[in-house]
Amino acid sequence: MRRLELVCDLGVLKRNALEIRKRVPQSVKMLCVVKADAYGHGAVQTARTLLDAGLADAFAVATPEEGLELYESGLRDKPIVVLGQISDYVDAILSAQCGLSQAVDSPKNAELMDRAAAQTGKTAKLHIKIDSGMSRTGVKGEDELRRLLDEIKTLRNVKVEGLFTHFCAADEDEAFTKQQNAVFAKAKEICGEYGFMPVCHAAASTAMLHREYQYDMVRAGIALYGTGVKELENVVSPAQTLLSHVVSIRRVLKGETVGYSRTFTAARDSLIATIPCGYGDGYPRLMSNRGCVLIEGRRAPIIGNVCMDMLMADVTDIPSVTTDTGIVLMGSMGNERITPDEIAAICKTIPYEIMLGFTNRVHRSWTQSQEG
Repeated sequence: MRRLELVCDLGVLKRNALEIRKRVPQSVKMLCVVKADAYGHGAVQTARTLLDAGLADAFAVATPEEGLELYESGLRDKPIVVLGQISDYVDAILSAQCGLSQAVDSPKNAELMDRAAAQTGKTAKLHIKIDSGMSRTGVKGEDELRRLLDEIKTLRNVKVEGLFTHFCAADEDEAFTKQQNAVFAKAKEICGEYGFMPVCHAAASTAMLHREYQYDMVRAGIALYGTGVKELENVVSPAQTLLSHVVSIRRVLKGETVGYSRTFTAARDSLIATIPCGYGDGYPRLMSNRGCVLIEGRRAPIIGNVCMDMLMADVTDIPSVTTDTGIVLMGSMGNERITPDEIAAICKTIPYEIMLGFTNRVHRSWTQSQEG
């Protein structure tokens, strides 16, 4: 029995992608975002599933190294777009050599890609990033864009393949999103003046269902992994299940305390189960005395402080529990479910951080349900 295992159901990811695809016109391509190890779901496994199902027109990663992982796994039939900027010439060489579609936002980065392409005997594919209001990366303003396009016109080993931006508050601020979209539309117009007709993409998960933001392609990210989009609530589902088991059961008398700092005092004679999962595995310490685990299809409250390697749960009302009883810390058991959203709400963070947060001490595995 594994101490702790994170199981990803690839069938659920396939179903999620199918639901998204139903809601996006067939004329609009779907760029499936698999950066950060596919939000903790396994980049290669996720990409292969979506590719085999015919649901991905391209894949997006954050760094050239992430693109290399897909490339070396044999996933070369679809474009791999690197959304993050290159840091140096080594990055440029890697992107050019693997045929990655590389984001650029300055004449310097475009020139680096040109030199790298010349050295590797390739034509570098560029995706120009527009800062339409995120104030993070990207070309800011029409003058900067024209300077970049003027530089690109002089380069012999590059091709402008894409143009993109990122909305920063699509689910919260409609007026600002429209303002960002107007900036992006103007950038597209300027590219046309220079003779470039790139693939345009602006909408990530929170905006991709709105026709005015779809352009040529949408970036399906967090929605693929079962959360993040109000319109898709109860349509897409989380695909991760975090499994463990009981290793110890202690009888604690009324008035006795449990765990570091004695933050829990038993209000009755209790049975306390110890589970080998803690913040050293990426399970949030903020779940101390707040969260639950699932045991025999029932919720059992986490009591005391979550430790580095263990946590404790009150199983007084589930007296049939024994050592080796299986535990679900995130996922479904019977009619109960603990989602990344629930854990994130307790910890006052976002589900992205929960799904991505498990360390390499947690064993990973994949399954394929028929939900897809």
